[in-house]
Amino acid sequence: MSHYITVPVNENGILFDTSMNDVVAEAMAVSPFGFRDIYIYSHGWSTDADAALDTYNKFSVQLARTALVSAEVKPSQFNDPPGSTLGVGIHWPSQITEDPNSLLNDAQLFTFYTMEHRADAVGKNAVYSMLRLMLQQRAGTGVLTRFFLIGHSFGCKVVLAALQDLQTDIAGGTIMVPPGTTFRAVLLQAATDNDNLEPTDIYGSVSQINNLRVLLTTSARDIALGKWFPLAGALANLFHGPPQALGHAGPTAATCSADAFGPAAAITIVPGFASSGLRGITDRLIVADLSPVHQQRADDGSYPGANGFAGSHSDISFEEVYQMICGFFYDQI
Repeated sequence: MSHYITVPVNENGILFDTSMNDVVAEAMAVSPFGFRDIYIYSHGWSTDADAALDTYNKFSVQLARTALVSAEVKPSQFNDPPGSTLGVGIHWPSQITEDPNSLLNDAQLFTFYTMEHRADAVGKNAVYSMLRLMLQQRAGTGVLTRFFLIGHSFGCKVVLAALQDLQTDIAGGTIMVPPGTTFRAVLLQAATDNDNLEPTDIYGSVSQINNLRVLLTTSARDIALGKWFPLAGALANLFHGPPQALGHAGPTAATCSADAFGPAAAITIVPGFASSGLRGITDRLIVADLSPVHQQRADDGSYPGANGFAGSHSDISFEEVYQMICGFFYDQI
């Protein structure tokens, strides 16, 4: 059995409806649900509630379809195929107003700094507290739980901020992670500085989480991250050079050092890419270049916005991406 819920939060990452804590706690109970796989999604900048719901519905259904079809192939392609699932979509206010027709949204480009910090607040408060509650509910149950976290753009900051605070409390002994618990995070076109995962930076403790692996995507066709992110970052940080985005430039050498994730594996997502492309890759950090498939989708018109203001930044909902995520989540035999 599987189930999906959407959790709306305010700009500080506080739940609008505090009864959602009881809903999540009940969903994590071993009886009667016993969900094994927990998926947590976070959208990025400039996404209203309707768009978030539409995106989560489409993405979760297509990802599940790809996973189930692949798992049914005999012999199975996956070492650890998907199980009973609880999906949680986080909606946070990433626009000036939720009214898509409001003229105020024309000023959205000037909210970069605000939304960048708001994403961290949502991760530190809403997603962190949810992960903490979920882990507490599974403590002492003996149920092996897999956490799959997926973020896009500023949604990657939501995911990373939550994991950063989680590890801080794990290291401090205030959160106990049940034996056998695993974490996998997918960062789709991450709109955060490419040095933020270094040991001394804002998400420097994330790499210390036991049984955590991370897959992040990059793309040369991501105009939002390649062109506009450095400009916006330079304006927000006048005394520092233009930052490079993780989802464009990829991780720094320090992020891939022995003090952090260790060596990163590199894969290229070409048209027709299948989950078997991750067979044998066990590195804790994987960098996936979407440039070739983004280029084809721009050339053949599969993604109409490819040549627009943001380029292929939001081109994340297609079969090759689903295959990539399934290969990472469920391990290839």
